[in-house]
Amino acid sequence: MKNNILLNGIISLNKPIGITSTKAISKIKRVLTPQKIGHGGTLDPLASGVLLVFINRATKFSKYALECSKEYLCTIRFGQSTNTFDDEGEVIEEKPIPELDFIDIQLILSKYVGDSQQTPPIHSAVKIKGKPSYYYARKNIDISLEPRKVSIYDISLIEWDGKDLKLKISTSKGFYVRSFADEIGRKFNTVSFLKNLKRTRVGMFQCNESICLDELMSMSLDQIETQDIIKSPDQLLTDHEPILINDNLVPYFIEKQPFEIENSENHTRFKVYDKDKCFLGTAYFDNSNKTLIRNELYKMNNVL
Repeated sequence: MKNNILLNGIISLNKPIGITSTKAISKIKRVLTPQKIGHGGTLDPLASGVLLVFINRATKFSKYALECSKEYLCTIRFGQSTNTFDDEGEVIEEKPIPELDFIDIQLILSKYVGDSQQTPPIHSAVKIKGKPSYYYARKNIDISLEPRKVSIYDISLIEWDGKDLKLKISTSKGFYVRSFADEIGRKFNTVSFLKNLKRTRVGMFQCNESICLDELMSMSLDQIETQDIIKSPDQLLTDHEPILINDNLVPYFIEKQPFEIENSENHTRFKVYDKDKCFLGTAYFDNSNKTLIRNELYKMNNVL
């Protein structure tokens, strides 16, 4: 069996319901025993779906997962609201549900497409004075969270049975489906909460291509490495322009020494590869000096 320090990259995990993201990472850590491990974007215990796990040298790229667009399947229950905006909280209000048809609902949903201001739920991991906001909520300490700009790129009505509304939503970073679920019912003169949630996509990583936690836990390190479970972090960098550099420039890149490139000046962020198309890391173009300068270093075969 190869030394697990050779395992570097991203595991696209299909996180099950009923476990925190931190607990899922802890389980994987016991199997892989990596030097470094982290995830890109927390999923609540009641949520399932794509959780990107970053191993060893890939951990420095986890910030790019936070920037990616996301896609969700969610069920919103009408007629009740909870203090946590989801199924784990206490019911704090009940209201009758009016008769609604698809046209009524689609008309309101269409108005959410685009940019808006959204306030995160108080039971969330948003930091206030170094502590997550749920810390204050659990102690009944009054705090206020600032609204932030978010975007809905697309929203589709999947099913409505008079009580539960099932939607597919494509969103920007920072979007809280729980906040949306708490708000949407009021648009129809009732109340609502998030019944269940599945994250079906993070950037290019799809849930139907992700590995289940139990399956991953049953695999050996050799199997994980040879069965294409570990993905390269350049798959996250869809907004970076790919560029290949010659062998003589690779040492400059590794040592973060600027070097000139032929650039059309239409791009500022790059994902850099050697002539064998091995991903080396990211770089930015310094327009004033017409040079490429390394940002994050990923790997160089047989060197790093």
